[in-house]
Amino acid sequence: MIMLKNYKFDKYKNFYFKVDKLEIKESERIFIVGPSGSGKTTLLHALCALESKSYGELIIDGVPIKGFNDQNLKKMSLMLLTQELGLWVHMSAQEHISFAMTQGRSIKEEASSWLNLVGLTNKENRKPHELSGGERQRLALARALCTQPKYLFLDEPFANVDAVLAYELMEMINQQQKIQGFTLIKTTHHYLGLKDEKIIILVVNQGEIIQKGTWMEIKSSPIDEWTKKWVRLML
Repeated sequence: MIMLKNYKFDKYKNFYFKVDKLEIKESERIFIVGPSGSGKTTLLHALCALESKSYGELIIDGVPIKGFNDQNLKKMSLMLLTQELGLWVHMSAQEHISFAMTQGRSIKEEASSWLNLVGLTNKENRKPHELSGGERQRLALARALCTQPKYLFLDEPFANVDAVLAYELMEMINQQQKIQGFTLIKTTHHYLGLKDEKIIILVVNQGEIIQKGTWMEIKSSPIDEWTKKWVRLML
């Protein structure tokens, strides 16, 4: 379980994001929505211990995290996939997977199986610049999934792909969550999966979580004008 408590993020000496208390249970599926600039990515970074100018308590699996830094990602089995993807330009697709799984040791057969899973069959030796935008997205997702994280964080993972590919990738994530049992926390502007009754939606606006619930709960009583408009667009 992840708990964020009495959290504040200080930007330009003004507190602009705060959370009184938020609990995320194991194997939950959390989708974070809200207008641009509302703090969705900030919340995601806070939950995976990456906000350095922050105050408050972050507790992961009962362990208080002191200091917000990227070393916590590996130590606590957290995996973050950003919009920029963060692919390594000098590595082939196969090397991406091998490095993520072993920190350097080559495991061709296992790497190929993960690439096959995301539809990159026969692309093992391609480097990122030799892949299309959608293929790079698939590679980044395979690299994230192959580490078998306990918590998978996705920041607008489908912002730059078409609706069909976004659906395919989301189905792949859903399947892997059933197999691996990881907790999924995702920021999104996308409609995919949001109406699933098992999804918990966090609505963020002006640096706060203003509403939490399933699609049906939020649909029945949207809390502010942006959420009302968002619900109408989703219908």
